[in-house]
Amino acid sequence: MTAGSVNASLEAVVRLTVQGTRGQQEIEAVVDTGFSGYLTLPTPLIEALGLPPSGRGRAILADGGEVSFNVHEAEVMWHEPPRRVFVAVADTDPLVGMALLYGQELKVQVVDGGGICIKALP
Repeated sequence: MTAGSVNASLEAVVRLTVQGTRGQQEIEAVVDTGFSGYLTLPTPLIEALGLPPSGRGRAILADGGEVSFNVHEAEVMWHEPPRRVFVAVADTDPLVGMALLYGQELKVQVVDGGGICIKALP
């Protein structure tokens, strides 16, 4: 099970550990149900962790605009066992997307300080 909380900006925030070739780091990431990928990380963190490149990706934004971005691979400590995921480069706060949540149940108490519970479906 993964736990988190809703912050004062009403963002659902969880902590997870990301591992690359140069070590691992625990991060806070916002759960974004409008993002269909696994995870986004900023360039400096991708470089610090030594995440190997995996290609390019494309996305359609909410405003209809299209963007392309670099994709890297990482291992995420997300329940058991650790998972190999694709990481989209986005120079914003880290985001957890629906691909990482796939097969999970997400419960969010949508109030400042509310709890978040993510657990594997049976």
